[in-house]
Amino acid sequence: MFNCSECGYTSVKWLGKCPLCEGWETFVQKIEEKKGTKKRLKEKNPPKLFRDIEGKDLGRIPTGLAEFDRILGGGLVEGEVILIGGAPGVGKSTLLLEVSSSLSSKGKTLYVSAEESPQQIGLRAKRLGKSELDNIYIVGEDRIEDVFEYIKKEKFKFVVIDSIQVVHTLSCEGNKGSVSQIRGCADYLTQIAKSLGVVIFIVGHVTKDGAIAGPKLLEHIVDCVLYFEGEVLSNYRILRSIKNRFGSTGDIAVFEMKSTGLEEVKKISDLFLPHREQSFSGSCVICAIEGLRPLLIELQSLVTRSNFGIARRRSQGFDFNRFSLLVAIIEKRAKLSLSSEDVFLNVAGGLRINDPAADLGAVMAIISSFKDKVTPISSVFIGEIGLAGELRRVNNINLRLKEVERANFKHCIIPEANLKEVDKKISLEVCGFNALSEVIKDVFK
Repeated sequence: MFNCSECGYTSVKWLGKCPLCEGWETFVQKIEEKKGTKKRLKEKNPPKLFRDIEGKDLGRIPTGLAEFDRILGGGLVEGEVILIGGAPGVGKSTLLLEVSSSLSSKGKTLYVSAEESPQQIGLRAKRLGKSELDNIYIVGEDRIEDVFEYIKKEKFKFVVIDSIQVVHTLSCEGNKGSVSQIRGCADYLTQIAKSLGVVIFIVGHVTKDGAIAGPKLLEHIVDCVLYFEGEVLSNYRILRSIKNRFGSTGDIAVFEMKSTGLEEVKKISDLFLPHREQSFSGSCVICAIEGLRPLLIELQSLVTRSNFGIARRRSQGFDFNRFSLLVAIIEKRAKLSLSSEDVFLNVAGGLRINDPAADLGAVMAIISSFKDKVTPISSVFIGEIGLAGELRRVNNINLRLKEVERANFKHCIIPEANLKEVDKKISLEVCGFNALSEVIKDVFK
């Protein structure tokens, strides 16, 4: 049998082009392994009753980076496998070099550089001014079996694999970066982590669509999946938690790329509110939740007369389908004609939001630009809008209001259904409304 190394398609004969993924010269012959030849990393354990298993708290290992620890749920867990994906040049290796430098005081760290030479890594560490490198070892190796021997012999506590697409294992067929090799290497590294109690960081490349290259099984095998995002022309980087078996998901941390490396940004509200003291039409402040963190974000809209036959609709950082739905609600429920208007919506700071509670702020920003009237600079808008134009209840309302109060805003508009949940200790002026039309009449008097 012949298997495609890219998608796994099986054929009884060799083919020049795969009919499934259309890759050229990707078929390799499948070789049957002899039984008992694959080395086991862990001894078999007999089954136990569930009631006999003692549940104990997992000890956390702090990395020294407060924002990184918060994303992980409080720190590292012994035997954890963490996958970090991101676009080329976003700073994945720089981030892991920062983490390795901090962890070197807690145990021996091995940096496996399969892409760059040890000299290149050393030059980067020198450029970043890292002095705590006494307990960090660097090896230029691309075979997982040799890495396992290093870990077992030197008893390393932390390991960085840079990257999963350029390492290979002898137990799997195919070239480096193929589906079979990525799957086999990830499984092998996970066995090493669980059997020896080693924390392993894995760097993963991403495709042009932004997903981690390789099979989806790669994300299922590991314990934690983090995406490192950033714009090409921006110095800010966002670390987003997609999967975490030992913590929350959907949370974010913001870093700033400087000449000395990555620096944590703790007051991220200042980052997403660049025009805090200015007021102009088409601008509105919302409070969205990313994971467990409430964020105050500025939404900007521009509505202008269309000079072409078809009106344009564009959104940046806001789901386009949701944006189109809100424009239709404005036309139907607010009785405002936008059919001949170009409508643009932007999330300030380059952040992408999916929180339904941002609906009210987006609608108010669009109407503000259309009417050319300014929304109150000290007000924050929170609420989900239904198809009938009603304001629907949102979750974690007290968490949002406390963040609004901490940022010194004076007024907040929320759905009527959330009023009974508001904590009485909050000194913020909170107003509840049932419908979008009521909010429009109150704001644009």
